[in-house]
Amino acid sequence: MLKFRNYVRVESEAAFKEAIASIEGPVVLLAGGSDVLVQAREDDRFRDHTALDIFGVQAWHAIVETEKDLVIGGMATHAMIADSPLVNRYAPILAEASLSVGSPQIRNHSTIGGNIANASPAADTLASLVVLDAKVVVLKDGKEHVLPLDEVITGPYKTSLSDRDVIVSVRVPKLSEDVRHNYTKIGRRRALSISRMTIATLLQLDGDGVVTKFDMTVGATFPKPAAFPDISAMLVGKKPSSDDIRAVARALSDKIPEIAGIRASTRYKQPVCRRLAERILHELIGDE
Repeated sequence: MLKFRNYVRVESEAAFKEAIASIEGPVVLLAGGSDVLVQAREDDRFRDHTALDIFGVQAWHAIVETEKDLVIGGMATHAMIADSPLVNRYAPILAEASLSVGSPQIRNHSTIGGNIANASPAADTLASLVVLDAKVVVLKDGKEHVLPLDEVITGPYKTSLSDRDVIVSVRVPKLSEDVRHNYTKIGRRRALSISRMTIATLLQLDGDGVVTKFDMTVGATFPKPAAFPDISAMLVGKKPSSDDIRAVARALSDKIPEIAGIRASTRYKQPVCRRLAERILHELIGDE
């Protein structure tokens, strides 16, 4: 049986602001609740909290575009993101990552804002958000603040958010149609699998086969999302050779012990990362 001190549901931003100002004591926000409800069953950790259900705030479900950005509401579900024509056009790698989340039932209720706020290292969308250079819009004390993803997620299941802060949207620059992408997820089984590793890659070539944009990162591996501009610089401005690709794959796999340390999984993850990165790059460049 779930235990909360109180339960409040709001359906507008104004109602949220009013509720958050009036609640005394700790708050737990329900942005879909797929993670919170599991945690609440484990040890009654929220028995002294007021559960504030914000899933009904329709304005935070919207997926819209500006001239330069795609703006995804914090309450947009993974199913909405996977199905969105705007996301599939301007950030298709995020649509693929969202489609890999859990089961249809979970995707229909889990939200991108809740996924970020939960800060699980195994969250399927985080690697894609990193290569997309996502910014997180946080409503704090009645004002919106735009923060880089790695300033919001500070460690495994840890964020810089207070219990009264809410992620109202995620902004990503719109990709041009000639940017190639690959999202690869490794799990223990084909469906309903928690990620053991994800790799997200964006690559753009000019007419001569020279790389003009390159971003690649690994998810479900590091304590927090990580971008690697040093690895991006290894290909940008080059017409990549097999040696260049091998060097990038090795540099990316070497990040695993460098950042995450030597763990039992390192012997598995490091060579798998290297081989997958090579294969992905050959496929995206089109020489295999």
